[in-house]
Amino acid sequence: MARVTVIVPTHNKKEPVAEALRSVLSQTFRDFEIVVSDDGSTDGTPLHLLRMLGAQPDALEILSRMSPTSIKPFSHAFSQNGVTVQYHYGSNRGLSAARNRGIRSARGDYIAFIEAEDEWQREHLEVQMAFLESHPDARLCRVAERYVKDGKPRKNRNTSTASGWIFEAALEASPMSTSALLAHRSCFASCGAFDENLPACDEYDLWLRFAARYPIYYIPDGPIVTRKSARGDGSSRTWSWDRFRVYALEKAFQSGHLSPNQRFMVAQEIVRKCERLVQGFRRQRSDERSNFYERKRRRFAQEVRKLRSSKVAPV
Repeated sequence: MARVTVIVPTHNKKEPVAEALRSVLSQTFRDFEIVVSDDGSTDGTPLHLLRMLGAQPDALEILSRMSPTSIKPFSHAFSQNGVTVQYHYGSNRGLSAARNRGIRSARGDYIAFIEAEDEWQREHLEVQMAFLESHPDARLCRVAERYVKDGKPRKNRNTSTASGWIFEAALEASPMSTSALLAHRSCFASCGAFDENLPACDEYDLWLRFAARYPIYYIPDGPIVTRKSARGDGSSRTWSWDRFRVYALEKAFQSGHLSPNQRFMVAQEIVRKCERLVQGFRRQRSDERSNFYERKRRRFAQEVRKLRSSKVAPV
């Protein structure tokens, strides 16, 4: 059984996901399996990827006779050059559902993700596995990321090199993309997987749960993930997305898994994000929404005062 499961979620990104997979197949660390979780692509992705990965001829023959828009959910497993590949094609339910489908299929001790428009350097898995194996108490680690647009690097406004217990750093926005993370499968067993109710900021929600329970180690001078997509909490600063972050923060506040000081920090962050939402919706003349977040802001401002007066939080 492979040590690492590499989960590749995709939807209608035939060419970019092929490049992402080539970067996985070029890894110097070889003890991994690949799980492609196709979220109902209609652009010919299944046939394109299965041909590239060397799937069985009978599966290719069946897919070649089908219209890309008429493919029904299926699973196909095979081995190519010593690498086990699982291809799961499901109905279009969103990125979180595709990721979770991959997690349920994973058989490795460790789980890595690579998004369809990202690429790894050849030493990506080797460096991360070496770090985790040399730090027996570590369960999660991450590497640096760089953003590229039209072949040119662009500034990442949310680059974080925080390492260890990074809960406070994770509150403002996600400290990493999934493509930079390697996690022991026990982390998902204890913290849960991606929230399929969230249309955005699903990564932010998961990092809050991880960072509350585990140190997340940053590996300096390690391999760098190349990101070509603008999707993700780290690259989006639009104020309206704070409504999804507030949802995630409320979940964390009510989870029962936070320390008193962590609950205090979460309540403060909810107040800050609600203030921004109130201002944004007032500019849009959306009184119903601005009033909704003003009531929420007041409620959590009261929680901040209660936690401060109880002396479990800084004065």
